[in-house]
Amino acid sequence: MAATRILLVDNGSFRPEATLELRRLSAEVAQLLGQPVHPVSVLHSHKIDPALLDGQPAVIFEQAVQQAKTDGIDELLVLPLFIGPSRAITEYLPQVFAVAQPGAMKLTIRPTLYGEDGAELLDILADQILHTPGDADKDTILLCDHGSPIIEVTRVRDALARDLSAEMDIPPSRLIACSMERREGPEYAFNEPLLAAALQRAPGDVIILMLFLLPGRHAGPDGDVATIAKEHAKPGAQVRMSPLLAKHPSMSQLIAKRSGLPCVATPAGHTQKWVKVGMWLLALTLAGWFLGAIGWRLLSR
Repeated sequence: MAATRILLVDNGSFRPEATLELRRLSAEVAQLLGQPVHPVSVLHSHKIDPALLDGQPAVIFEQAVQQAKTDGIDELLVLPLFIGPSRAITEYLPQVFAVAQPGAMKLTIRPTLYGEDGAELLDILADQILHTPGDADKDTILLCDHGSPIIEVTRVRDALARDLSAEMDIPPSRLIACSMERREGPEYAFNEPLLAAALQRAPGDVIILMLFLLPGRHAGPDGDVATIAKEHAKPGAQVRMSPLLAKHPSMSQLIAKRSGLPCVATPAGHTQKWVKVGMWLLALTLAGWFLGAIGWRLLSR
């Protein structure tokens, strides 16, 4: 039987919290799929001091390919922890794989999280809005990503903003896609507006809907997005940031679905949900029995 190794691959960060969160997410996906899922970064994370990672060094894709060759793996199945078609996934990973001279080993890269229409991501983003302090019926909502030199990535962000506006019945003037930063030059103007400018134009309070997956230099509690919010919000305006996408309880399910592999376990969140439903039904049954017994005793007097 051919041996396939599954890799959950993020862009990579020098911050240990990003790798630790990637590991947590990989473990959740592994539970759903019933087989190991290895947390791997495109770049950067292997430079983190292992002492900050519970003594276990982070692994980048080049290292993962070499290890797979040593272990006699037949196929690497990459689950991209990316919203849209970043060049890291479409170009860099295949190049690294080819340079490694993999022989007969196969590289399969599954679709990014947006998929064909972003429907599952829309549900997660809508939930993020509803669970972010603020007033979603009045606040300006800024769907903010890092900003990409690849127009296809920005088109994914813009499509999410349009569809989310329609799904939640929020006027496009109050749900705006923006970038944290962009490269210089008119050829990258598709990233506009920038977050700083969007904050200045917002008429009142703001919810920054984070199109970021993992914590790090940009999306951490004291990251670049938070700094921009502090420096550019209008005086008196409340600016609140949604949780990062990897924290959403449905994210591991979405990743597992993108794998194309069958799930063999019930997501933990669903299990907890049905346990709660069962408890409520039991409570209602006991309450009905108790009230019925009291009524019978009263009628028997």
